[in-house]
Amino acid sequence: MARISTALAVKRAVARARQQHHPHYTPAPIIVRTRPAGVHHPKKKHHGRSGGLLGGGGGLGGIITPKRIGVGLGALVLGFLQKSQVQIPALPILGEAGTIALVAAVLSDRGKFKLADDVATAAIAVALHEFGQTGKVTGVGEVPDPSGYGGGFVSGF
Repeated sequence: MARISTALAVKRAVARARQQHHPHYTPAPIIVRTRPAGVHHPKKKHHGRSGGLLGGGGGLGGIITPKRIGVGLGALVLGFLQKSQVQIPALPILGEAGTIALVAAVLSDRGKFKLADDVATAAIAVALHEFGQTGKVTGVGEVPDPSGYGGGFVSGF
């Protein structure tokens, strides 16, 4: 058998002596703490209510949207402006509805004032409708036919 070095023998003897003098001393157990693997939960499905005509979720995706309500209110204001006794000057190329659209677009300040923006959108739609239907716009000296049957315009009414 091979001899061990003196230093190693002394070291072992000291270790044995320490164990004999302190029999109650035992090293603390090593506890390894690990987090349990995260349990994968599937994403929760949110079943919102469809808002009827106003909300999405239906087959049509909401018939009445806030933009359409705004344009409808703009058309209402346009109708009140055209019906009122206030004389609105009409530019020759644009006509009455086109002039109202231009003034409302300037007043809307690039969409900051929503009602004026919606009035401009509705007035542009009305002006283009008039132009598409008759080939001209209601302007200087032209008023819509009050009977409603002719579909044209009566000048000098």
